[in-house]
Amino acid sequence: MTTLTEPPVNDSASVARTLLAEVDDLTAELVGRIRTGDHAYAESTALTDAELGFVVRDNLVSLLGQLSGGVGRRLQPATVVGRVKAELGVPLPAVLHAYRLAGRLLWERALGVATGTRLDVLPQLGSEMWRIIDDYSGAAAEAYGDYLTERVRHDDSERRALLRRLLNGDSHDPTQRDIARALHLPPLGSFVVVHAEADPEALAPLMSIESRLRAEYVESIWITEAGARIGLLSPATERAHQQVLAQLRQHATGRVGVSRPFSTAGDAGAALREAELAGRCAPAGTATVTVYGDTPIPLVLAHAPSAAHEMAHEILGPVLDLPPEECDPLLDTLAMWFECGGSNTEVAQRLHYHRNTIHYRLRRIETLTDRRCSDPKAAAELYVALTAVRLIGLDRSGIPADPPSRGQAQRLGF
Repeated sequence: MTTLTEPPVNDSASVARTLLAEVDDLTAELVGRIRTGDHAYAESTALTDAELGFVVRDNLVSLLGQLSGGVGRRLQPATVVGRVKAELGVPLPAVLHAYRLAGRLLWERALGVATGTRLDVLPQLGSEMWRIIDDYSGAAAEAYGDYLTERVRHDDSERRALLRRLLNGDSHDPTQRDIARALHLPPLGSFVVVHAEADPEALAPLMSIESRLRAEYVESIWITEAGARIGLLSPATERAHQQVLAQLRQHATGRVGVSRPFSTAGDAGAALREAELAGRCAPAGTATVTVYGDTPIPLVLAHAPSAAHEMAHEILGPVLDLPPEECDPLLDTLAMWFECGGSNTEVAQRLHYHRNTIHYRLRRIETLTDRRCSDPKAAAELYVALTAVRLIGLDRSGIPADPPSRGQAQRLGF
């Protein structure tokens, strides 16, 4: 807030005192000029002439009182004006224009009051008067902005509370339509839900994503909860949907799941479940965006994590029981073998080992698990078990382990 300085007591103060004695007449004149000189005020019925006159008089008394040396610094009248006009929806330029009108009126009256030798004080009076009006304008603008900030924060809080109710609700609940309407969502459209898992190493998941999506003409509403950020997005076209995925991939700091598109906002609760499951289709500790349904086997495992734990240990238990320095190379080789379509030669080239080393490791896995890689059914079981291990994480006893760090995840090829 601008700090005001006390004006010197001199002949300019006597001019101000003369104007202060005419404050009622000045108030009536200024109200008339505001009503006719500013289009926004002229159309507004929020304030009556009496109400407008009250705030105008309060500001004139304060301003002239300071010019005359009768009162000290006092910005409260300007602060009140800024907040009241913001509450009533009066545009800020109209508020500031009213202060300029006040300055012109006071200067005109000062020219009429000052005669003879008192004319010499007019430059100083004008300088002081416009400095104070500038301070008042600044204080009003600051109060105006503070109110809008509070209003936006309050409205934003309400929107997020409504979104939480929408995500928690049942699509068959008729109140869901009312909530969607309150959020200004269309009855029919194209929606997706995004579930972004928080990464402990990052400040927050998908920072500034709402403004980034808005730049792509995609509206979204987000809430932040413990461990995740959840958004309801409305990409109107397939192109917009692809832009959403591109933005998510560019700014993901952890696992991000995206639901399938749906057409009514009341289905957001079911879509949230899809987004959560899609996120779990990637290994913990990775910055990956997964759309529900794009990875069928991880999706099945995410649907039944307990069964996935048991199955993985049942199939790969003998390998997992090995010391880490023996277990990790075997799992890395098996993962690369699947990625290379079963080509030992390509695996050897990509891992920079001799082909015989790859052959030996695969044979050892076959011996430990009693499953041959050449048997399609056995290979499928090994693939599903390996996927479960890398998605869920198992310690040497088959109990779910802590999620791997990002460095571990990258080392293991997640």
